[in-house]
Amino acid sequence: MIADFAIWMSRTGPSQTIQKILWIIPTIQTIHILAIAIVLSSAAMLELRIMGWTGTRTTMSETAQRYIPFVWGGLIVLALSGSILVIGEPERELTSIAFQIKMGLLLLAIAMTAAFQIMVRCGVDYWSADGARPLGAKLLGLLTLLTWFAIAVAGRWIAYVDLDKVTL
Repeated sequence: MIADFAIWMSRTGPSQTIQKILWIIPTIQTIHILAIAIVLSSAAMLELRIMGWTGTRTTMSETAQRYIPFVWGGLIVLALSGSILVIGEPERELTSIAFQIKMGLLLLAIAMTAAFQIMVRCGVDYWSADGARPLGAKLLGLLTLLTWFAIAVAGRWIAYVDLDKVTL
């Protein structure tokens, strides 16, 4: 079903245009990669602050105010550029297990980031205090950071994983 949809999409006008104009895919991939760098570095600053490894001179609320807009802004650019990449190469993207894993991890990372943002807004006093964070918060920060990095790795694997050619 996904393969049929991907084949259909690859025959549409927008997909054909993206496929025929040689500079579109590399340009959009470059924009996508730069947006990944923005999201990963911003998420890293947030998560490393939660774990108490960086930025200890600022409160968690201040750190969140500084970096959360870059995460959400970067995600908007990623959604737009990623959509163009999917439209341009639907069979490669939509049928790839690496793409599907990436999308699942992305939903998880977005949920964790949104939950963190809500917790910071609702618990300003807690997050503004200089005290040490509980181990659970630090582990969640580490898990979130690892999830963002796993998304980047899965994204790179889209170009290399073709289940039809894998031998075990």
